[in-house]
Amino acid sequence: MNWTALSAVGQLVAAAAVLITLLYLARQVRQSNRQDLLGAFRHTYDSLNEWAMSIVESGEIPAIILRGRLSYKDLSDIERLRFDHVHFVCLNIIESHYYQVQATAMDDEYRQWAMENLAVLVRGYFDYPGARDFWTHVQQYYQPAVRKLVAESLGDA
Repeated sequence: MNWTALSAVGQLVAAAAVLITLLYLARQVRQSNRQDLLGAFRHTYDSLNEWAMSIVESGEIPAIILRGRLSYKDLSDIERLRFDHVHFVCLNIIESHYYQVQATAMDDEYRQWAMENLAVLVRGYFDYPGARDFWTHVQQYYQPAVRKLVAESLGDA
């Protein structure tokens, strides 16, 4: 075997090594991106759980929410402020999760499931006369896509 042949074999081995390395790195990047995505979703669910537990553990907030659902205007100023902020936090979590779902490259089945989950959450907190009154006053603070999500979830679209 001459030097030219050895050089060609060496270049072929080097090219194969580069290809294997690139494939390995692509796989590592994909796994890292998936872990980042799962971490973002876990953070959203943790936020939702913490928010729900703060309501459960509160002595006054559940009663305010129940009264506010029936009639937003019958709440006192302090109660309305608490009702507002409970629902603002809920809307912020919904908005964050909505944009995570829209921005990530996940399969259509998961995206559909996630959107249905968001619709259930919206209905669970906003499909009451008082909560709908609250929503009419604050919807302009949210992006059109989130307003559409809430409207469709409540059957107003």
